[in-house]
Parts: sequence; structure tokens; C-alpha cells
Amino acid sequence: MNRWLLAGLGLVLLCLACTFRPAVNGDGVNYFAYLHSMVVDHDLDFRDEYRAATAAGISVDPTLTATPTATGLVANFQPVGSALLALPFYLGALALHPGGEPQFGRPFVVAFSLASLFYGLLALALSARLAWGSTGSRNAALGAAAIAALATPLAFYMLYEPSYSHTFSAFVVSAFVLVWWRGGQAGAVARGFPGQRPQGGIPPSEHRSAANWLVLGLLGGLLGLVRIQDAPLAAIALLDLPRARWRAWPFVPGFLLGFAPQLFVDHVLFGTWLPYRPPAFAPSFWPGHYLDVLVSSHNGLLTWSPVFLLAALGLIALPDRRLALAGLLALAVELLIDGSAPDWSGGLSFGMRRFLDLLPFVVVGLTELVRRLHPWVAAIGGSLLAIWNAVLMANFLYVLKVDRDVGYAGLLTGQLQAVRYVPRLLTHGGAVRALMLWRPLHQQFQPEFGLLLLALESVCLLAAVWTVWAWRPAAAVRSAS
Repeated sequence: MNRWLLAGLGLVLLCLACTFRPAVNGDGVNYFAYLHSMVVDHDLDFRDEYRAATAAGISVDPTLTATPTATGLVANFQPVGSALLALPFYLGALALHPGGEPQFGRPFVVAFSLASLFYGLLALALSARLAWGSTGSRNAALGAAAIAALATPLAFYMLYEPSYSHTFSAFVVSAFVLVWWRGGQAGAVARGFPGQRPQGGIPPSEHRSAANWLVLGLLGGLLGLVRIQDAPLAAIALLDLPRARWRAWPFVPGFLLGFAPQLFVDHVLFGTWLPYRPPAFAPSFWPGHYLDVLVSSHNGLLTWSPVFLLAALGLIALPDRRLALAGLLALAVELLIDGSAPDWSGGLSFGMRRFLDLLPFVVVGLTELVRRLHPWVAAIGGSLLAIWNAVLMANFLYVLKVDRDVGYAGLLTGQLQAVRYVPRLLTHGGAVRALMLWRPLHQQFQPEFGLLLLALESVCLLAAVWTVWAWRPAAAVRSAS
């Protein structure tokens, strides 16, 4: 490991210490509540968890926490997948505090938040692996992953609001797409075709093994288990169906098995075996809000995060046409889902956060652009996108503050006003507050907590680095352009 890599890791760790804020807020209450209810109470009665959130001073949405169900319980409209992925972290905290109280106490909140950070970093690592393998450029893939981390809403939901499901979602989608993309390659190599790649980097999907189809189905079910809206992305596997035909049958039982926990939860809560959503959340596909989702000043995808447009252009130019088609299909699916939602803007949301499930395609598209550009052009362009996003976070936290559409002029004016608040973004981190900022914040000096949190952040970061560096592509699959 060279000194430049060590310096880079040190800088990233410093940023984590200054920005990562362990907290459970908003929709995160619903995801987090599953853990105490299932592990400690051994039920799905969330009334005491919701009361505990209110007692802890956490703002909760009555629509999401006080709606009675047909089975006599109170609803939890968020899926269970994020809690299941965070379960090992929660069990670690529970081993130190067996009573599970206070439910929203620091050990459990930190555990859930660290799980979110861990999966967010792992999502970036898996996306970089996908981009490296599909373009043949390691440096471009790493640079694109850094740009995606800093220029999309991922930075906000990984660092400042980690209790939401978007980091978990990005991880599962990244794993699904990587397994889908590499499955054909692995099958081809296993059958005696090492290094053989069809034109355009399209692996021979007819050689995908039954085990790979089963794993792909499990991951497809997990997509819906983390976010119901992500489940349609499993349709990416259908791109291989004309080649695979009957050999793809393990995908279906795998999908049902992966999604089964949500079916059980919905049956207990709502008395139905199908995912339940209240009528107020019913989609309206026509006329929809598709243009608003893309370009509105109120959280519009391309308005708030123009990096998505650049990534789409990179996908169009990608020689791997199969992967490019998957990315454009995923974008169309998410646009259809979010554009038909009555709450298309996402409420009090930093940007179009629901599109974070497209992270692997964002990284791949950006990688293709970065490898085609001069390194300095890519670095300057990426820096400008990251600066826009950082000022936008300050704008959201300190200027906008509430869910409102201020128009394009108001958004730009807010950006100018927010510049002076940007340094405050480096004061939210739990570690830096415990170790350095405790006096101006009138808090107790807690070096043990600060150092422990810093150590745990280091473990999460090293796990992501190992995920990238422990893998080498068997062969460059990028065709000659």
C-alpha cells in the first residue's frame, strides 16, 4: 500500500470523523423500530417503540407511526430489509447492553448508523469493482466512485441522515448488478472459455450456472425487502432470459425466498400476504410528475444532482452494451415509479434520494467519461460537482430547512447564502464533537466514545478498501472502441 493511498485513507477518515453523525430520525424510526421489536420484544407490536421515539424527542410522522391495522396493531409501512442487514451491528450493541434500553440510546443508534455507513461504503466499493471490470480502468473507476460519493445525495444520507434506507438500498442494488454482470463471465470461465468475451463485453449468459441464478434471485428478493420500489430492478435479469430460457428457473424461487420475510411481516401487521400501502400512497401513472422528478427546482434529479446526466451520457457511450442497456432500463423504471408517486418530491428530502439505487450505474457511466477525458479535466469537473453538492447540503440544512419549493431563483440565491455555512458541515461528526468540539457545544468531554467511534469508522472504511483491492478482473472486458 503506497503512501498516496495511505494519505487518501487518512483524509477520508478525517472527513468521516468530522461529518458522520450517528442519529435516527424521520423515516429512520420505522426502519430502526424493527430491531428492538423483533430481537428484544419478539413481536411486531411497534407501539412501545414509537412511544420511545417520542420520549427521546424524535419527530415522527403520525401517518407512519399511528395508523391502526386490521390485525389490531399499528402500521409500519417501511420494509424490514434495512433492519435485517443491520442486525449483526445491533446484536453487537445488545451484547454490551442486554436489556435493550433505552431503545433509542446511544449504543443502539450508533450501531444502526454504523451499519448504514458500512453498507454505503460497501456500495461504492462494489460499484467501483463493477466499473473497473466493465471498462478495464481501475483509476477511472476509483475516481468515478469518489465523484459519485461526493456529488450525489449519497453523501448526505451516509453521513448526516444514516438511518434512512438509501445506503442499504445502494448496497443491495450494487451487489445484484455485479452478480448479474459477472455471472455469465464466471460460467464461461468454468466451462473452459477463459478470456473469451463476445463483442461489446457481453458475457455469454447461456453459461450462467444454476447457483448463480439462485443467488441472483435471492438478491432480487432482497431488493424489495430493503425498498419495495427497488424490486422492479430485478427485471434487469430478464435481459438474459432469451439466452438462458429454462435454465433461469432458480431465479424465481430465489426471489420468493429473498422476499419472504416481508410477506410474513405484512401478514402479521396487515393480514395480507401482499405488500400493503395506504390509499394515499397509491401511484398515478398518468399524467404523472416525470418532468418534475427530472428538472424541478424542488429536489429535481438533474437540477440538484447534475452528475446523473453525465453518468447517463457515459452509459450511452459505454462499449459494454448489455450493461449500458441495464442502466438505462433501471433509470426508466425508477423514473416511472417516482414520477407516478403522489409524494414525488420525497417530502423533506435532500434531492431525489430515491434514485440512489442507481449508484452502480452512476459509477459505471462516470467511469466511462473519466477514462475518456484528460485526468485534470475529470478532476476539475468532479471537484465542481462536489462543491455544488456540499453547498447544496449547507443550503438544505441552514437556509431551506423545511420542505418547500423556492423556485430556481430561490435555489440559486440559497446557494449563495449557504456558502458561509459550508464549514459547519464539518462540525456534525460524532467523533469530532466528542474529541474536539465538546467545549463550544457545551457538551461533556467523552474521549472514550470519540476514539471508539473513530475506530469503528476505520473498520468500515478498511472493509470497503479491501472489497476493491482483494479483487482483480480476470481480463479486461472492454471491447476496442
